[in-house]
Amino acid sequence: MFPRPLTWILSTGVLLCTAAGHGADLEVELRGIHSSEGQALVAIHRRTQGGDFPSDASVVANASAPAATEAVVVVFRGLPPGEYAVAAFHDANGDGELNANFVGMPTEGYGFSNDARGFMGPPPFHDAAFSLGADAGTTRLVVNVAGAEPAR
Repeated sequence: MFPRPLTWILSTGVLLCTAAGHGADLEVELRGIHSSEGQALVAIHRRTQGGDFPSDASVVANASAPAATEAVVVVFRGLPPGEYAVAAFHDANGDGELNANFVGMPTEGYGFSNDARGFMGPPPFHDAAFSLGADAGTTRLVVNVAGAEPAR
């Protein structure tokens, strides 16, 4: 089922930056957030041996920003070259989890790089994956946050 309580966004306290001047910068632009309540949470993932995505073990960097109905931009600096995937969600109630209803369907907006979607769960890593080259400068990636409208 999708999702188990997704604390994967804030699951690790990894640094957002590596050594200055090394690696690439990634700008993640979140679009489609329905309200300015809460936070926009973003995690950068790498492929893991077990293949679970998203998972605590695959998070290499994470960040949050105040939610906004306009685009929200989060920047990750100094990422080493490699294949990555982005998972993000709008934590409207500020509890650090992607909340779900009684059947496991998300009640807060969420999205993945490449607009990847899964069936009855998150998409496979390869559907959300993109590559960053060495010293590639800044790469901009748009993630559309879709899902449930906030309760009114």
